[in-house]
Amino acid sequence: MKRNCIFGALFFLTAVWAVGADPAALAVLKRVESIIYPDNFHVKNTLTTTGPGKSGVPLVFDVYHKKDTGSVMTILSPARSKGIRFLERSNGLWMYNPKAGSGNAIRLSPRSSFQGSVFSNNDVSDPNYSKDYNVEFGSDETIETADLGKVACRVLECAAKNEMSPYARIRVWVRASDDLPLRMDYYARSGALFKRMTLSDVKFMAGRRRPSKITMVSLEEEGVVSTVAFEDMTVRNDLPDAMFTEAALTR
Repeated sequence: MKRNCIFGALFFLTAVWAVGADPAALAVLKRVESIIYPDNFHVKNTLTTTGPGKSGVPLVFDVYHKKDTGSVMTILSPARSKGIRFLERSNGLWMYNPKAGSGNAIRLSPRSSFQGSVFSNNDVSDPNYSKDYNVEFGSDETIETADLGKVACRVLECAAKNEMSPYARIRVWVRASDDLPLRMDYYARSGALFKRMTLSDVKFMAGRRRPSKITMVSLEEEGVVSTVAFEDMTVRNDLPDAMFTEAALTR
């Protein structure tokens, strides 16, 4: 057991230090984040998960995000989940279910599945990876996309800064001409590639052209796919800090 623990620790340190902090690559990753979401925003999302053992019932939820403060999410439907709220801040992630009869919020693992989907809690609550990963450029590649055909891409190699980061490693493909994000591969601490995200259906939203559809494919559960469609995305620079507190979550 001790030997396995040592091996695991050595693997993690290798994953962290294999990639350095390249300022130019980090700037591209931050640009990718700004293309997917504004700094401060509201969006209504429809999440659908299909595959063996999955209901395929759409989950609709609101997200409010304020840069350097946090995110608040509220489930709007289906009826059985309506009213469940989530709060993400730098020091954790909480869920509050007013139907549970308790005035307390439950702390969640950022790495756990969000409502049975392929997305993790962190994927839907915290849209920024640049603070958690060291980044450098990988080799350029051309990939095939569903809506744009073959696209020449730059590849970002992102390695976790510490064991609290949600993934050990992420590879990001961005269109070489404008850094539009097209694909992300997620690796576990074992080194295994276990899910893949594609971004598509670019539309004008919240002041610029952005992907309006994100698809996450599980490479562990055959045939299981989760898709988020963005609706009504707006820039919101008026969000008060008090909105992103545990007191507001359980009110």
